[in-house]
Amino acid sequence: MKSPIITLLTDFGTSDPFVGVMKGVLLSICPQARLVDLSHEVPPQSVMAGAYLLKTSIYYFPKGTVHLAVVDPGVGSSRKAVALRSKGHFFVGPDNGLFPAALKGWGIEQVAELTEKKYQLPNPSATFHGRDIFAPAAAHLAKGVPLARLGVRQNNWIWREIPKAFKTAQGWTGQVLWVDHFGNLVTNLEEKHIPKSFRLKVGKAVILNLATHYAQVKKGTVVALIGSSGNLEISVSGGNAAQKLGVGIGSPVSLA
Repeated sequence: MKSPIITLLTDFGTSDPFVGVMKGVLLSICPQARLVDLSHEVPPQSVMAGAYLLKTSIYYFPKGTVHLAVVDPGVGSSRKAVALRSKGHFFVGPDNGLFPAALKGWGIEQVAELTEKKYQLPNPSATFHGRDIFAPAAAHLAKGVPLARLGVRQNNWIWREIPKAFKTAQGWTGQVLWVDHFGNLVTNLEEKHIPKSFRLKVGKAVILNLATHYAQVKKGTVVALIGSSGNLEISVSGGNAAQKLGVGIGSPVSLA
C-alpha cells in the first residue's frame, strides 16, 4: 500500500493539543500517511519565519509529498484557504504570502481555493482552519484526490518574499531570518556576499574571522560560519548567540 508523506509546519507549539488534533484528522482520512513534523515552533504569526523554514526543508522530500503549513494570523478573515502544486509537491495552507515566499525558486504551477465542502470537516470553526479545512485538504491530496477537485482555480495570490540582503556603500546589510534551538542566528547573508576582508557586525558584537565549524574557536567565543542552509550564521561556541548578543529574528546584520 502506498504510504504518502505529509509534512507539518505550524506556529502552534506543542503545549496545546492543536497539532495532535490535526494529525488525528489527517490519519482519519488517510490512515496510511506518514506524518513528518518540520517544526511547530515558528514564532507566533511570523509568516516569513515559516516561509524560510519551509524553503530550506522541501528539497529533501520526494515528489508527491504534501506540505501542510499553518502560520495564519488572518484565520477567520477574508484571506483565502489554498492548495497548490510546485515541482511535483503539494502545499496546503493560508493565502498570506508564505508559499510564494518559500517557493520563489521553484515557481507555482497551479493554485486552488479550498471551496469544496466535501473535502472539509462539517461546520468549520472560524479559528481553527488547520483542523477543519487545511488538514482534510492535505489528507485528500495524499490519498490522490486531484488538486482541481478541492475548489476553484486561482490565478492571483498574496505575494511576499523572504527579505534579501542589500548592497550599501560600506558592504552588505542583511538581517536575522531565524534563531534555531541552539540560539544560532541564521542570517540572509550568503557566501557570495563575503568580501576578502571580513568584518561582521550584529548587535554590539564585531566578528573579524569566518570559521568552518563551531569548535574551531574557544568555548564562549562568538563565531561566524556558513551553516548547513548555505546562509551565514552567528553562533557562540558551546553557548547561545541570541542570548549572549541580545538579538533575534529581524535584527540587522552588516558585513564589510
